Amino acid sequence: MKILKKIMKIGCLSLCSVLIIFELYILGNANKIAEIPFEIEEDIWVEIDVPQIPLANFIIDENKCAATEIFHMIETDEPEFIEPETETEIEIEVEVEIETETDIKETLDEIEVEEVTTEKSVEVDYQPVELIFKNVPVFMYHTSSENNPGALTELYVKPSEFEKQINYLVENGYTFCTFDDYYNLNNIDKPVFITFDDGYKENYTEIFPILQKYNAKITIFLIINSITDSNLTIDIIKEMNDSGLVKFESHTNTHPSLVAISSNDTRLTDELRNSKIKIEEITGKPVLALAYPNGEFNDTVIEKTKEFYSFGLRKDLGMHNTEYDSFEVRRIRINRSTSLNGFINYIGE
Repeated sequence: MKILKKIMKIGCLSLCSVLIIFELYILGNANKIAEIPFEIEEDIWVEIDVPQIPLANFIIDENKCAATEIFHMIETDEPEFIEPETETEIEIEVEVEIETETDIKETLDEIEVEEVTTEKSVEVDYQPVELIFKNVPVFMYHTSSENNPGALTELYVKPSEFEKQINYLVENGYTFCTFDDYYNLNNIDKPVFITFDDGYKENYTEIFPILQKYNAKITIFLIINSITDSNLTIDIIKEMNDSGLVKFESHTNTHPSLVAISSNDTRLTDELRNSKIKIEEITGKPVLALAYPNGEFNDTVIEKTKEFYSFGLRKDLGMHNTEYDSFEVRRIRINRSTSLNGFINYIGE
């Protein structure tokens, strides 16, 4: 829904001008900053999708330019925020004298570039707001069974043990997060991520009822070719997705070693892009994160992952800290043999 139109006019000492039009939309809640470098030589038109935005939050870099006029608002007596229900359009005009090369920064909740049309190339660089560095436990599971399944026993955490772990987190004030919450972690006192890899049917039959009991959220990293009757079906995925308790992210199409195929750009691209597209088609929600199959990655894999995702997850190294690279998110593996005391020790309490 379009909620705001901003017109920003920039003037420079040589009397050249740039006109940038922002089309604003509601998208999400993760805080980000848009840095929009440009050359003041001709008219440039940029269309950007964004969510609800504070009108007074447009920032001119005071070290590089001087504002001669701040926020002249036309045709509105609206309060500071435009509510999502409104379709009111507002024009805001800002005139700036350029003293040096200028970066215009605007604090937003979340930004996606929809379309850029200009005769010149305009590079738009989006960066998340700076996080206060903090430890964040990101637990990794696979599946669950009360009985000993025989093969791959350690992957099957007992539902009774999983419930004890979830109960402990609830009773000790933890907030269950997904990667949609990552850039809001500054505002969450005790965040925790619960992740499951692959997409086993037991995630639905054994784990989902526990999530419903405790209103706990998890993330499931799906392998696309494992969406079958013997695992999670499309109907089950939709049911879990619609509950608001499960966020589905990518574990590639076929679970290959991404390092082994990293020299094959076409294959690597297909594994990363097509899985993202398929999950988004099923859930109707953006896919932000990739769990590297077997935790394997190299520089080529990371650079390709950055083309489609905002996060990449490992399977080792213990506690994650938001200071670390978001494409090397660390996880704590929970096995069938992990006791409740062992689980608590991983958190450091």
